[in-house]
Amino acid sequence: MKYIVVSSRCPFSHEKVAGKESIKENVGGVATALRRSMEKHGGTWICWGDGKLDGKYLEEDTGKYKIKRVLLSMPEKKGYYDLYSNRTLWPLFHYFRERVKYTDNGYEIYRRVNEKFARSIIESVSGDEVIWIHDYQLALVPKILRDSGIKNRIIFTWHIPWVSKEMFETLPESDDLIKSLSSSDFITFHTETYKKNFDDLLTETSRVKSFVVPLGIDFRYFSNSRGGDIKSYTLRDRKMIFSIDRLDYTKGLVNRVLAIEELLKRHQDLAGKFVYIMIVTPSRTTVSDYVAMKRELEMHIGRINGEFGSISWMPILYMYRKISDRMLVSYYKNADIALITPLIDGLNLVSKEFVASTDKGVLILSRFAGASNCLDGAVIVNPNSLGEVAEAIYKAMNMSEEEIHDRLTRMKKQVSKKDTDWWIRRINAIAMRKINDRWSA
Repeated sequence: MKYIVVSSRCPFSHEKVAGKESIKENVGGVATALRRSMEKHGGTWICWGDGKLDGKYLEEDTGKYKIKRVLLSMPEKKGYYDLYSNRTLWPLFHYFRERVKYTDNGYEIYRRVNEKFARSIIESVSGDEVIWIHDYQLALVPKILRDSGIKNRIIFTWHIPWVSKEMFETLPESDDLIKSLSSSDFITFHTETYKKNFDDLLTETSRVKSFVVPLGIDFRYFSNSRGGDIKSYTLRDRKMIFSIDRLDYTKGLVNRVLAIEELLKRHQDLAGKFVYIMIVTPSRTTVSDYVAMKRELEMHIGRINGEFGSISWMPILYMYRKISDRMLVSYYKNADIALITPLIDGLNLVSKEFVASTDKGVLILSRFAGASNCLDGAVIVNPNSLGEVAEAIYKAMNMSEEEIHDRLTRMKKQVSKKDTDWWIRRINAIAMRKINDRWSA
C-alpha cells in the first residue's frame, strides 16, 4: 500500500546560503514521523515548496519516495498562510477569539491554494493510493478531490485542537470546512476531546469516521542519544528548570515567567538555588503581534532578573534562537524540571521527548496540552494560575528520588508503547479498514 502524503511542509527545502546551494531538513515530530512512514512504504509527498531554490526541484526522487512541490506566489502566501491559516484558523482553533480575523481574511486565496494542492494530488493518483492529508492549512482539499471524481481513500489528520461547536460556528466559512472534512473517509485527532467536539458537528448522513491516534515520538532515538554535559558555572549545584517553545501566544510564555516571579515571592529561600533556562525559537518574525509579544516577554524577564537576581545569579536565562537536536537532547538530559505550560496545545511533543531523554527529571505539564491525557506521571497544572504553577515547581524541586523514579517509569512506558512506529501502524490499520472504534483508546 502506497501513500500520497499532503502537507504544507516538505521533508526538506533547498536553500541558498553564502552563495551556495544547501539542503535544510524540516525537523519536528510530524515531519520526522511522516518521513519514516514514506521511507518504509514509498509513494509521493506533496508539499509547499517554500525554500528559496525549491523552484528548481519541483519534482524530486529521494530513492525511497518522491516529492512534488507546490509553489506559491507572494499574494498566495499572504492570503493562504499569513492571513487565513495563521490569522483566522490558528487563533480560532486555540480559543483566542479576540485574535481571529473574521473579515478580509484571505479565504478566497486559501481556497484557491487548496485547489492548487488538489490538482497536484489528482495528477499524482495512478492507482489505489491512500491520500493522507495533514492539518488545518489544507482543510478544503478533501471535498475538492471528491468533486473532481477522486474515489481513493482519504485520511485527514488534524494536528491542532478542535474546538467546541459554539466556537467553531463563529467562523463564517464553518460550513465549507465541515463539509470538506466530512468528505474524507477517516479523520484522526490527538485526544478524545477534539474527536468529540468534531463529532458534535456531524449529521446522520456524514460518511467520515473519526479516531483518536495521538502522534508518538522516536523513543529509541531520544532515550539512546547521549547528548552532552552542559552544567556550567552558572548552574553549579543549582536545580535546572528548562523549557523550549516557538514564539507563540498559545505557549503561555509570559505566564510562565510570571510564575517564576511568584515562586520567588512565595519562597524567598529559593533565591540562588535554581536557574530557569528558557529557550524561545523565532516564529513569524514579521508579524506585528509576535514582535510585540517578544518585547513584552523580554521586558518581564529583565524586570524579574533585575528585582531578584544578583551579580552571581540570575533566575531566568533566556535565549531567543534555534538550537541543534544534539543540544536539545543535552538540555533534556541535564534538566531537573521541564516546565511545559502552554495555554492550549494540540499535543506537545516536547513533553514526550523530555520523558524519553531524562533519567532524573520531573515534568510539569499544562492540563490544556493534549499530551496531558497520556502522561499520568506528570505534575499537571493550570497555566492560568501563577500560584499553582509556582507551587508545582516548588514541589518538583523537593520531590524525593523515589517519587521521581516512579513517575518517570510510568511515563516512559506510555511514551515507548505509543511511539512513532505505533502511530504509523494505527494509521495503516485505518487505511486498510481493519480498525474499529475501540482501537482508538
